[in-house]
Amino acid sequence: MKITGVMVQYYATCKRELWFFAHGINQNYEDENILIGRWMHKKSFEQEKKSILIDNTISIDFIKRGKELLVFELKKSSKLPIGVRMQILYYLWYLKKKKGINAKGIISYPKEKRREEVVLGEMEQKRIEQALKEIPE
Repeated sequence: MKITGVMVQYYATCKRELWFFAHGINQNYEDENILIGRWMHKKSFEQEKKSILIDNTISIDFIKRGKELLVFELKKSSKLPIGVRMQILYYLWYLKKKKGINAKGIISYPKEKRREEVVLGEMEQKRIEQALKEIPE
């Protein structure tokens, strides 16, 4: 099984939810918060091409190219910061290890009008690699 960003997020926030997700049991698809999040995803940064699927494994909300490559993750709220941070760190790790691409992450909370920058350092890379060993396949 391919490890997705959602799996890494669940690993960091709720191992039980990860187990359900890994076994194809996901009871949250019609949850009001998820529906609001999808709407915000659609309406925020409308000019950007969204949901970039790479290797049928990671789905990046959108990318901006400039002096450096920026990988964006849009979230409704900053309620679960550890899980979101692990998710975007996984995307950065995947791009670096599997594609040879260095990038910086941006977690954007449009409703809160706030952004958080995320960089894949050595310590973060080790945390992701440890998580990947522990996520069930």
